[in-house]
Amino acid sequence: MPYIITVLNDSPQALAYVKEAETLDFVKVTKTKETKKKTATKAKVTPAPAEPIFEEETQEQYEMIMALSKETNRAIAHKINKIKNLNLPL
Repeated sequence: MPYIITVLNDSPQALAYVKEAETLDFVKVTKTKETKKKTATKAKVTPAPAEPIFEEETQEQYEMIMALSKETNRAIAHKINKIKNLNLPL
């Protein structure tokens, strides 16, 4: 049954442990190459547009949105009026 043990430190204790493990006949010790850490390269950043890019709505769409908003606000006002017993003239 194979096991893999990774030694992450080059301290004297860690190296002594590796040397001791090498003396055992049932242990195979292999040293892995250390990979160099890549330095961060400057990424090209595209500036965000000054204004959000939205599709312009038509007058018809605007009127429909306002009608829905008015209807929704009125419905909310009725619910709050009923829950809080405000007796508002709606």
